[in-house]
Amino acid sequence: MKLIYDKQNHALQYVVADNIHSSEVCAIFSTRNGGVSGQTPETEHLSSLNLRFDMDDEQDIENVMKNYEIIASSQGFSAKDVVALWQNHTDRVIVITQELADKRPLYRLDVEADALITNVKGMLLSVRTADCVPILIYDEKTKSIGAAHSGWKGTFNQIGAKTITRMTEMYGTNPADLRIAIGPAAGICCYEVSTEFYEDFYKKYDSDIDKFFISEKGGKPHCNLKSMNKEFLIKAGVKESNIEVSDYCTICNPDLFYSYRRSGTKRGIMASLIGLK
Repeated sequence: MKLIYDKQNHALQYVVADNIHSSEVCAIFSTRNGGVSGQTPETEHLSSLNLRFDMDDEQDIENVMKNYEIIASSQGFSAKDVVALWQNHTDRVIVITQELADKRPLYRLDVEADALITNVKGMLLSVRTADCVPILIYDEKTKSIGAAHSGWKGTFNQIGAKTITRMTEMYGTNPADLRIAIGPAAGICCYEVSTEFYEDFYKKYDSDIDKFFISEKGGKPHCNLKSMNKEFLIKAGVKESNIEVSDYCTICNPDLFYSYRRSGTKRGIMASLIGLK
């Protein structure tokens, strides 16, 4: 993956999923840079490419829409093409049909779910994160795509694999044909978890899960959510060589990313975007 700096477009910065992104499909992960949010002392923590809708500040909601237009237009789309869900750490997958796409804009779709799939051109699927793991999925053979938001609950319930299952049901996807990008998220360097967290995963997955945890002497375990998601995708039939994983940790890169672990609720949010052109 590579970081793109678009100096002419609000100094926009985003990470490209090289294994998916092409003239036929857009696959990118936003950073916190290149938007119009955070222009007052009261909203400085939102600077600048905030893509978060669930806020009380109506002024920044206007800026959020401007930010979506900035990043969508950089890829040949419009903010009206963006599809965004009400995410709540579920394992629910929503299908964007042509009928639903015709009702755009869908950037505040009143559906509680954490993954999207479609085979409709011109729609920009999005999932929003600020430490959780974003997963972008592309099936070149069936011309279909997916996007999943996988926090610890989504990872525990394998939302990535469930998104693939839904693509198989809807479009005839063969997991071996998929190309997948796992974007910037909390890294094992910073993602400290409780002993109870580890035990919950151990009870479900047994000792297979041990390789995704490390423990500093006298400290709490650290978890590698990105690698865990990759493992579950491989077990779902995806070729390891077809999965690209970002090295970026959102927690320890404050100049590039918003982070819930670092800043709590007083921060913006990134979006991961995939769309068929």
